[in-house]
Amino acid sequence: MLLFIWTYDIQYLFLNLIFEDQNIELKNSSSVIPCSSLNVSALRLITFDLFGALMLTEVSLQQSIGMLLPMLSSDDVANFTTEWLFAYQSYFGHAISPSITHQMFQWVLHSSLVNILSSFQLTKQVPEGSVTFNDLISSWSNLQPKVGAIEVLTKLSRKYQLGLLSNGDAVTLRRALRIFPSSVNVSLILSSDYPVNCFKPCSSMYAQALTAVHGDKTKVIHVAGSAFDTHGARTFGIYSGALDPSAIHTKPKPCFAFNDIKQLIAFFHV
Repeated sequence: MLLFIWTYDIQYLFLNLIFEDQNIELKNSSSVIPCSSLNVSALRLITFDLFGALMLTEVSLQQSIGMLLPMLSSDDVANFTTEWLFAYQSYFGHAISPSITHQMFQWVLHSSLVNILSSFQLTKQVPEGSVTFNDLISSWSNLQPKVGAIEVLTKLSRKYQLGLLSNGDAVTLRRALRIFPSSVNVSLILSSDYPVNCFKPCSSMYAQALTAVHGDKTKVIHVAGSAFDTHGARTFGIYSGALDPSAIHTKPKPCFAFNDIKQLIAFFHV
């Protein structure tokens, strides 16, 4: 069993790790809108976190890694997946200077994959930029949806505008949507691409959703996949709930904390 030890490469010295608000944040986002004032019939936009709320991300990545790296044992595939997710999550709440990249998500995936392949002594078998290397990166756009996600999104899209509010880059998010049938209409992509260049719970991520409804906080709600994400949205000042029961213990409290995506059907009266 290989133990991956995360080491920052020389590029990390140039990271601008901040929680500061970005220029696109709207001034009226500072106060939290109480969930008691939520009227689901008045909502115009529902945004979803792709990796946490809609997809079986860890399972899908593990399957792709196992197929692309057949030289690894099942235990090593599981460890590889865990380390890659950990490397990605270690950037939550951080920003990268535009002088480094305008696609933070791709930069993080690429940089961390180089380090992980090295730790598994696979650099020669899978050199940076090779077909297999690029296919591993693409695994993040080839995910399987959670059970019930297609049904829920199909019903919601008949009544609301749907969007993705995700740390992923716009290209990865659009590709990930190909798994859904035409009955699912997700029309808005809100990514971490420049000028945002930061990961949730960075407030500029949520500001994109507020901007999409012209600053009216009563018109948008974010469906998060974790307590961490919904807490970020609520702190920013918009409605949010989580597909994570543990989120109910966070403050400010989410508007819901479900353990099954199908519970959204009754919540939104669809």
